[in-house]
Amino acid sequence: MSWSIHIPAVNTLKLALGNAAHEQALGHAELNGNKAIPIQGGQVSLTGTLKVPVELFNDRDDQDAYGIIGVPPKELDGSSVEPLFSPDGAACWLKYAAELSAEANGQGNFPFVELSGGGSLQVKVADYRHHAATKTLEAALGSDAKSLRLPFVLGDVQALQPGDALSFQTRVELKAGVKVSWSAISTSLVAALAKRLAGQLVLELNAEVGASIGGTVSLQDEFRIVFSRPKDGGPFRVSVRKATSDAAAVHVSAGVTLGYSSPLIASLLGAVDAKVQDALKLVEGLEQGSLAPALLQVAAALLKQLGFLKAVEPTLASVKAAYEELKDFVESVVSGTLKAGFEYEYARSTDDTTLLELEVPVQELAGAHAAFVSGDLASIQQRVQDTWLRRYFHLKSVESQRVWGLGLGWRDFNFASQEDRRKLKAVVQHASRDHRQGPRRYAFLGARSYTSSGVLYGKTSRWGLDFSAQMPRFSLTPSADEFDYALFAQSQVEDGLSKELIQRAVDAATVWGAVLPDDAPALVERLFRSAPAGTKTTTRLELRVDSASFRRLLLKLGTEPVFERNAFARALARAMPRASQPVRTGFQRREELYTPLWDAYLKDGAKDWTLDKARATVAYHLKTQAGADGFVASHWEQSGATGTFSDVLVQSSRYGGDVGSRPYGKVYAFWKDLLDKLSALNKAIHLETVIAENDSSSVVQQAFAALDDLVCDDFRVAAFVAWLDQLAVRWKLGSGVQRMLQVRVGDQEFVISHG
Repeated sequence: MSWSIHIPAVNTLKLALGNAAHEQALGHAELNGNKAIPIQGGQVSLTGTLKVPVELFNDRDDQDAYGIIGVPPKELDGSSVEPLFSPDGAACWLKYAAELSAEANGQGNFPFVELSGGGSLQVKVADYRHHAATKTLEAALGSDAKSLRLPFVLGDVQALQPGDALSFQTRVELKAGVKVSWSAISTSLVAALAKRLAGQLVLELNAEVGASIGGTVSLQDEFRIVFSRPKDGGPFRVSVRKATSDAAAVHVSAGVTLGYSSPLIASLLGAVDAKVQDALKLVEGLEQGSLAPALLQVAAALLKQLGFLKAVEPTLASVKAAYEELKDFVESVVSGTLKAGFEYEYARSTDDTTLLELEVPVQELAGAHAAFVSGDLASIQQRVQDTWLRRYFHLKSVESQRVWGLGLGWRDFNFASQEDRRKLKAVVQHASRDHRQGPRRYAFLGARSYTSSGVLYGKTSRWGLDFSAQMPRFSLTPSADEFDYALFAQSQVEDGLSKELIQRAVDAATVWGAVLPDDAPALVERLFRSAPAGTKTTTRLELRVDSASFRRLLLKLGTEPVFERNAFARALARAMPRASQPVRTGFQRREELYTPLWDAYLKDGAKDWTLDKARATVAYHLKTQAGADGFVASHWEQSGATGTFSDVLVQSSRYGGDVGSRPYGKVYAFWKDLLDKLSALNKAIHLETVIAENDSSSVVQQAFAALDDLVCDDFRVAAFVAWLDQLAVRWKLGSGVQRMLQVRVGDQEFVISHG
């Protein structure tokens, strides 16, 4: 194949490339002839078809449609274009592009998905040439024309000079291997089992820290593969980027295969009955189809409790069949969770986001080039060293134990002492080159996170909220009804193991609905005795509300105002700080005594609730309602000490001034505002209200702001989650609301999930 460059008669050929007199579009290039690229099982023939402009980039404001040249964003969060090169006055780039027709020959399964079994498609290629700003346009064009290159030719890639790049874009099927912490999917697994059993299920899973489940993700979309070389003689850099797609469909699939060595099946069976001593040995016997009579009975009992064995008199064959059904079920849940998590992150990456970036040693390029051209990342992962990896989308966070977000990673968490981050941003994906009038879809990034740590705190505490609003399909006029909405809340504490730490964690878990009150005492003892006092311990609480349940929640809000108010009063009572006072140590005692106080506060709209009124009201109430504990509790509340009712009003409900006779009305005002904003969102969904890309007054933005205001301290987070838990039970949201307590003590990890 040969390139030809056509430049119209211009009077700037003798000028230096850095001269501002140059136009960005200089002329056009054509690629003539054809090139056969061998692929396993066949070959792809490339033929030049269209004329594409030759472009000059000599100014930071120059726009590159392929995203290779431009100004780097301040934050690499996946929601902005991330160029490789940026004109700086000393360097300029010439871009030679062409669009090729690719045709398949042979019986192979081609990476260019439309070519499988024959057919043709368009492939865009581009050659970026780095030049000094002092070089004349005429000299640069003359030297480039002698050696224009294609990314499919290994020799052309090897000939890249520092600052050069070669790229191609087409619809490719990418296959990538991923690992996910088994605990990250435990909540989904327990919820799925609870749904299967048509009831609620509480399981305690444990396995070694770091245990993971391997799987693969297959993704069909429009991608741009870019080869570059940052330094002379240094490694090659290969980037895989999301590109603007002419087709609206994005296909994601995920697969996982679990063997008896996987910790998940053994942990699941062991969690059904704490008396099971060696669940892994049991699983190994089931895999081999050989179990002693005693173990056969144990396996049968466990599988019956999980709803997979129906036989009254179990045989080895029926138990083995039930086990295979369980394994298929677990594999399906894991694959679904992996797929959902990947889609969640992928939807929040805009066009030209770098999904994968590797630095390939010079001597390794020849062996890896074909895999890059074919989009087979899974085979590259099997043979490359970790040191090659510079960036791996957000799949790298899948391997981390610190999993934040509705998916498998929460990009906004980058913790520092007393951090407070707020962000809501619309990521826009386009299904055509017409960004103004063509189909598009939005995925809103909405996350708020807080951290307190250091000597003054004695521990590290983190809490946050992720409000998901994303469109699964493209639309010409995106509207509120076309979004999937979901919610994720989380709270985490890191400290040395102590009885107090575990008691607080389990108490908080009962508030969140992750642990049943009757199970709490035994769980505290079991967790506390799992390691020596002082062992590094992390406790984490999660609540997830899926899209269908969130829609149902929106429909029901406002239909039972008295119940909703009283439920929030109970939630505030449950969330009151645990203290040494007998009226505060127990979850149910707090609810019994403090619900009437909070209900009166909410019923009054918080008007005229001063500290004096609060102290007097709570003191009288406890003195008359708390029995033998009332006298001491009344005096303690009147003191205004840390954790008292009046202290909570100061810390969580003070405006900083008298606002409409509500000096301590912040809890009420933010709760009421959230109800109003969620009702507005529900109305917008039914009216199919159009949503603008970054309109701060849109119902999505307003709902996020209201959620953010309500949960900006840990007390209000706990109260909000406890309120949602009650609404979920009342309105039978079932497994669509998932709750989890995870406790990591040294090398042990426990997950208690309440479907």
